[in-house]
Amino acid sequence: MLKLDFTTTGYIIMCLIWSLAGIIGAVIAHKKGRSPFFWGILCLIAPLALFAIGGMRAPGEPLPPIFQREKEELERLARERAEQQSRQ
Repeated sequence: MLKLDFTTTGYIIMCLIWSLAGIIGAVIAHKKGRSPFFWGILCLIAPLALFAIGGMRAPGEPLPPIFQREKEELERLARERAEQQSRQ
């Protein structure tokens, strides 16, 4: 897990940025005749979700076993395809 240490001011600035993203999204949606509530919430949640996904694994940290199996399977399939193409 990525370990970050924010100050209170940092949290306030992040909150303002994310709130501003939601407000801007709602205003643009309202001007285009879309649902401002939906787009405001979406624009508010998207940056939070990206930071959460990015913070789940620190750089260099090994992949969880479930993803490691998928990675090994994809590498094996890529090798097999390369071998088949080299034979042709």
